[in-house]
Amino acid sequence: FFTRQGSLAGDAVLAANAVLHNLFLLGSFFLDGFATATEQTAGQSVGARDRTGFGRAVRLGAVWCFGFSAAASSAFLLFGPALVDFISTSADVRATAREFLIFAALTPIAGALAFLLDGVFIGATWTRAMRDGMIASFAIAAIAFFATRPWGNAGLWTTFLVFLVARGVVLAAYYPALERKQFASAPAGRSDGPRLGW
Repeated sequence: FFTRQGSLAGDAVLAANAVLHNLFLLGSFFLDGFATATEQTAGQSVGARDRTGFGRAVRLGAVWCFGFSAAASSAFLLFGPALVDFISTSADVRATAREFLIFAALTPIAGALAFLLDGVFIGATWTRAMRDGMIASFAIAAIAFFATRPWGNAGLWTTFLVFLVARGVVLAAYYPALERKQFASAPAGRSDGPRLGW
């Protein structure tokens, strides 16, 4: 959908969006790695009925996800123009990509919570909430798309950022009740799950 909408604005915008999408993918590879680590440790804690270890896994994952996302966004802002020039040799594409670079640079920060909670929810097997959260996030993004459509490609990127933020916020809204239900019968103070140094 993102690619199709970008193509409606012309070849330069389509190519520039493809260049900038590489920045999002670069950041997401690392964030997904932290999410996978959180998935493993959170899942181990769920299996052990270890509420303390589960909370520790989520906190440590959050530190890494948000710390890296801030560093990645800063790096993209600083070195983004050089990366754009490295990927594309077209003057039009380079100029267009620089115009919208700020949006791509914000994707790691916008998506950090979503990546983190994806890992937590998968590890805890809260898949129904993930499904419902994706549907709600898509609905929010659809509203954002039509609201920002007059902004052209800037509106398309804004919609993408709204979608990333919405995924994290919606899953965060589900989290407290799911966590309480998951460990409702767990022994108080138990902490024999993964040792994370946190």
